[in-house]
Amino acid sequence: GVRLERNVRKQTMKERLYSLDLLRGLDMMLLVVVGPLVRAANSVWTLPDSVMVQFSHGWECFTLWDIIMPLFIFMCGAAVPFALHKRIEKGRPKPGFWRHVLGRVALLWILGMIVQGRLLTFDWGLMSPYSNTLQSIAVGYLATACLMLMPSKAFRIAAPIALALTYTVFLACGDYTEFGNLAFKSDFAILSAILPSGNPFVAKPSHYTWFSTSLMFAAMTMVGYHAAEIIRGAEAMKTKAIKLFVFGGVMEIAGWAVSPWIPVIKPIYTLSFSAQAMGWCVISLAVLYVIADILKFRRGMEVVVLFGQFALAAYMCGGSFFRPVLDALAGILTQGFPHLLGSNTAMPVVKAVAVAVELTVLLALYRKLKSAGSRRCAICEKVHL
Repeated sequence: GVRLERNVRKQTMKERLYSLDLLRGLDMMLLVVVGPLVRAANSVWTLPDSVMVQFSHGWECFTLWDIIMPLFIFMCGAAVPFALHKRIEKGRPKPGFWRHVLGRVALLWILGMIVQGRLLTFDWGLMSPYSNTLQSIAVGYLATACLMLMPSKAFRIAAPIALALTYTVFLACGDYTEFGNLAFKSDFAILSAILPSGNPFVAKPSHYTWFSTSLMFAAMTMVGYHAAEIIRGAEAMKTKAIKLFVFGGVMEIAGWAVSPWIPVIKPIYTLSFSAQAMGWCVISLAVLYVIADILKFRRGMEVVVLFGQFALAAYMCGGSFFRPVLDALAGILTQGFPHLLGSNTAMPVVKAVAVAVELTVLLALYRKLKSAGSRRCAICEKVHL
C-alpha cells in the first residue's frame, strides 16, 4: 500500500509539472506577448474601450491584467511541494534545504531590485529595497517553505486564513482610498525612514504596497501550496479535479461575499480581490489539469510550455528591463516591411510580433544550452570527473 501510494505520487508529480508549466506559460505569454500585441494593435486600429480596459490596472476593479501577478504568486506556491518535498525527510529538512530556499529568495530579491528597484545605479538615493513582483514571490516562497515543515495539517490550513484576516483587520483600521489606506501609509513611513528624502520612491510614491501586504502575498502563495497538495494526493484524478473546482469556487464566492464591505482593490490586495483572484487561479489550474492531464490534450502547447518552463528568463528578457534591446533588434529585422506592405501604418504590430518571435527563439536556445549542460554534468558524474 505504501509503495503504491509512493508510485501514484511520483506519477502525479510528473503530470502536475506539465499542468503547472502550461498555466505559468499562459500567464507569462499574457504579460510579455499578448499584452504588447494588443497595445500595438490599439495604436494602429483603435480597439474598443471594452477590450483595452482589460489590459490596464485601475483602483477599484478587477480586469484580466490584474490576474497576472496573483497568478505568478499562486504558481510559486503550487510549485513548492514539488520543488522542496524531495529535500525533506520525515518532516525535517535535509542538509542543503535552507541553502536552496534562501538562495532562491536572495536571487529573486536581487533580480526584483534590478528590474524595478534601480539596483544597478548603486545609489541608495535612487533605489528601493522592495518594489517588484519577484520580491513578493520571494516572500511567499519563504513563508510557504516554512509552512511545509509544520507537522500539523490543521495549522497548515489555518495559516493562510490567519495571515489574510490579520492583513484585512489592519486595512480596516484605515480607509480604502489610494493614498489614505494603512498599507500605503506604512510603506511610505518605512521608505521615508530608510531612504533619503530625494529618493524618487519617497518623493513620488506608487500606490502599490509591499511591506505590510507581504502578509497577503504569503497567504496567496500558501493557497497555491494547498492546491498542489490536492494534486499530490493519492485519490483518482477525477476526484482531485472536483476538489480543485470546489476549492476555487469557495474562494471565488468568499471574495464576492465580502466585496460589499471590502472593495476589490488590486494595488493593496484587499481580501475581496485576493480571494477572487485565488479562486480564478485554482479554477484555471483545475481546467488545465482536466485538459492536459486527464484528457491528455497537449497538442500545439509546446510554445506555451516553453514560456512556462523558463518563466523567469522570459520575464527578465520580455519585461521592461531588457525589452528595449528586443525592440531595437525588432526594428532592425523589420526595417524592410514598410516597403513590402506599402505603408508603415501596421509597423507597431509587425515589431510586436517580431519581439515575440525573438523571445521564443531565445528561450528555445536557453533550453537547449541548459539541457546540454545537464547532460554534460550527468556524464561527468558517471565517470567521476
